[in-house]
Amino acid sequence: MRILKWLDDWFEQAVIVVLCTILVACLSYSAMVRYFLSHPYLTGLSHKAEELAIFAFVFLLYFGSVLATKERAHFRVSAQLDWLRPPLRRWRFAIGDMLWLGFNLFIVWQGLLLVQSAFERPEPSLALHIPMQWIYLVIPVAFALTSFRLIQSYMRPEPEEDDLSKKQL
Repeated sequence: MRILKWLDDWFEQAVIVVLCTILVACLSYSAMVRYFLSHPYLTGLSHKAEELAIFAFVFLLYFGSVLATKERAHFRVSAQLDWLRPPLRRWRFAIGDMLWLGFNLFIVWQGLLLVQSAFERPEPSLALHIPMQWIYLVIPVAFALTSFRLIQSYMRPEPEEDDLSKKQL
C-alpha cells in the first residue's frame, strides 16, 4: 500500500527528474564531443545521445502534461465562474473537463492503433535502433494517465483557496 501511495504522490515527478537528467547528460555529452573530441567512435555515440535526448524531451513533455493535470496547473479561463459558491465551485470546469477527457480517450485509442501498426510493420529508430512501437507507446500511456489524473481530481477534496486575488494574475 505504501508503494501505491508513493506512486500516486511522486510517480510523475520521478519520471520527469529521470528524463531531465537523461536530456541534460545526453546534450552535454554531444556538446563535449562536438567541441573538444573528434574520435569517430565518440562521434557515433554522439548521434545516439542526441536521439536519446530527443526521445527524453518528447517523453518529458507528455509527462509534464500528466503532472500539470494532477496538480491542477493547466491554464484555464475561470473569471466568469469565480462567483460560484464552494459547493458548486468544484464542478465549474466539468463540461470542459468532460470534453478534455473525451479528447484524451480518443488519443489513447488512436495511439494504440499507432502502436499496433508499428508492431505489424516494425521500424527501428535511426541511431539507437529501438523499435519505434516502444517509443510510440508513450502517447496512449501519457494520455491514459492524464485521463486518470483528471478523473482523480474530482475524487480528491478541492484545495483550499485562501484568497482568490493572490492566485490570479
